[in-house]
Amino acid sequence: MTLFPVCPLFVPANKLDWISKAETSKADGLVIDLEDSVPLSDKRKSRDELARHLSSSHISKPFFIRINSLKSQDGKEDISLFNIKNKNFLGLIIPKIENPIELSVLPESLKLVLLIETALALENLSLLSEDKRVIGLALGGADLSAELGSDMSWDAMLLARSMIILQASKYGLITIDSPFMQIEDISELAQESRKARSIGFNSKFAIHPKQAEVIKESFLPTKEDLEEAQKILKAFSKSKGGAISVDGKMIDEPIIKLMKKRLFLAGIDFKDNL
Repeated sequence: MTLFPVCPLFVPANKLDWISKAETSKADGLVIDLEDSVPLSDKRKSRDELARHLSSSHISKPFFIRINSLKSQDGKEDISLFNIKNKNFLGLIIPKIENPIELSVLPESLKLVLLIETALALENLSLLSEDKRVIGLALGGADLSAELGSDMSWDAMLLARSMIILQASKYGLITIDSPFMQIEDISELAQESRKARSIGFNSKFAIHPKQAEVIKESFLPTKEDLEEAQKILKAFSKSKGGAISVDGKMIDEPIIKLMKKRLFLAGIDFKDNL
């Protein structure tokens, strides 16, 4: 199974030489970005060069492409990139999405992560999540805070984060937390990452390679976590269902779901461990 990255690192599409550097970083995935990190004057050139790169080069880590808003001309022209054969291509990240009708221009075969950046997107979360192509929801804290007139502190973004987790849980989607903008403040990054994981986020965007290690440490299960998950799942598979006891702990269906998620984040298929 393709390992879903817990720390996808942004790489500007107008600096494709950074891809090889990002591939050797501790980030476990990439987001090749055609949107905010690319100046308007470079959009067309970056799109064309990225298309050529993808047709001739293999990207060794799982990667997304963040296109421009589908409401923009650049977003419409980004559609030319959709025929991607690289086996590590995970799907598109769709920014500024607000209404599910916007997704109608995209092929049915694509997998999508929706970037939630506006109040209307939050209001329409349930409708947006119903699309079968949607595999994940991500928080765009910078744009959302600008619209709300708030800062990007944990407390200010907590409601938005909670709404995303609620809908993702309802539809079985993965979740990516907003990037932490203070690149040098690794201690605060670690604290925010642990908080994000504690409320249910699966991963967090990185905007610099030096953020990757602490994000991975915050989100990836430890060796002990994985051993516990495997032990519980094996015991449950041999039971007749209902609740069981493992090492003095009561185990029922909600715990089983949590254990499966642990293995998923480590790229382990729980069926291989039964």
